Amino acid sequence: MKEIRQLVRIVRKKGQRSIQLVNQNFRKNETSKDNLLYEGITNNKFLNDESAAREVFDTDPGNRNYRNAKGKLKNKLFNHLYFLDYDKESYTTYQKAEYEALHKLHQCNILIREGAAKIAIRNLPHLIKTAQAYELSLVAIEALTLLRNEYARLGKLTPYKETNDELQKYKKFHEAKLRCEDAYFDVMVLINKSVSAQNRVIGRVPKVIDMIRGEAKKFNSHGLQILAAKLEITFNNIKWNFKENINLCTELEKKYLNKPNNEIEVDLNQNAVIFSKLQAYLYLTDIKAGKAYASQKIDRVKTGSKIWFRFSEYYFLLLMKGQKFKEASNLFRAVRTNKNYNSLPDPEKDRWHIYRAYLIFFHDTKILRWGFNLEEFLGSRPCYEKDYNGYNVATLAIQFLFLIQEGNISAINACVDEIVKYKSAHLDKRHNYRSSIFIRLLEIVIDKEFDYEQIQEKGETYHKKLVKTPIPSDLRQDTEIVPYEVLWQHILDIIKTNKAYIHFRFYNMSAM
Repeated sequence: MKEIRQLVRIVRKKGQRSIQLVNQNFRKNETSKDNLLYEGITNNKFLNDESAAREVFDTDPGNRNYRNAKGKLKNKLFNHLYFLDYDKESYTTYQKAEYEALHKLHQCNILIREGAAKIAIRNLPHLIKTAQAYELSLVAIEALTLLRNEYARLGKLTPYKETNDELQKYKKFHEAKLRCEDAYFDVMVLINKSVSAQNRVIGRVPKVIDMIRGEAKKFNSHGLQILAAKLEITFNNIKWNFKENINLCTELEKKYLNKPNNEIEVDLNQNAVIFSKLQAYLYLTDIKAGKAYASQKIDRVKTGSKIWFRFSEYYFLLLMKGQKFKEASNLFRAVRTNKNYNSLPDPEKDRWHIYRAYLIFFHDTKILRWGFNLEEFLGSRPCYEKDYNGYNVATLAIQFLFLIQEGNISAINACVDEIVKYKSAHLDKRHNYRSSIFIRLLEIVIDKEFDYEQIQEKGETYHKKLVKTPIPSDLRQDTEIVPYEVLWQHILDIIKTNKAYIHFRFYNMSAM
């Protein structure tokens, strides 16, 4: 009771700020404008200021009442940060420990400043133990400092010396951790800046990885081991060392992640590891192992979440590259019928729109065509922005396949002209090498006037280049849904067997 009475005195002495929180229970009648704004955003009714201001206040976003309601809602949301529920299964043990440790540190600081140091001293040892166990070095150092200073104030020499020794020892680990993080982010900023900056720094990366690993071994730090692994995964992606990434991700899973998500005790994002491994299978075109891995892991991702959509896309591309069109079609329907699909960013929905056209070509069904105007798609000319060059090439490529299947000679010629013009104006051969090769193959179809033997002979050199060249990993720059070499084989088969081209060749030869 004595401790509680002391806490009550602190709270009463300082008073209590009015804490306003948003109403998250929509069954409870709440008509304040900021709560109406919150409800509309939560239900995806308001996607921008214009729609929100018009619906709530029948005005424009510059209106003072709207701005006040928006500001009030923002303050309420900031207040909510103190009351987040980290007991949910979606959070790891590490995340829960970090959140609670930060709260405990804040509480101990307040207790000491308000003259209730005895309560803080009883809580600090447990906080320090937790912070050290989870390598929350900043929290551990701050808590150790608070405890040491209180022992000094009380004149307790032995506890003071013990705590100070522990603080100095832990500071060395923290300094090593800072050095490793500095080195990590120094290279990461250049890797993420541009290709030229990436090329300048990439040679330094192995030394940085070795340095971080050395410090991890010295201090027996799981956090630093994970930091080194993250950098190595990035390095392997750049260097196309995807086999190494599969081994590295498997090692991380075995050591830290083979448990329910809410039991993970380190600062490691399970989804990031899953994506890295799935991406490695995708670009190694290891369909069998990748499909088995994806089918095993998809249940760990919450259906309808942003992460689920991203995972589903990589899984879908893996199936398409393995020509598992029926399974890809089933996955497409699961994505397309999910209630959260319409909330996806436009570029992602654009990709799924293109994917549907490929599915219809390779696995045509009524359900795929339902609600999709194929004729409109084939008659349109893609005009995606520069950052999404791959979308344009993917669209033009599938349009060509449909036209070659139909045997519409004049439309085929026009389509290839369009593709060649696009290649000259927008594609950089260094970064769009496979697309450039494929477009050259389409030119050969026209140059050799649909003569199967000549096309096959002339195109063989380029086909071999495609087989030898890996598929890039950027979904925006090279949206290669089905490998170009597979598309090329379909084009050859159509030209060889379609009567339209047999007649075309016959009449062309007769005219000669």
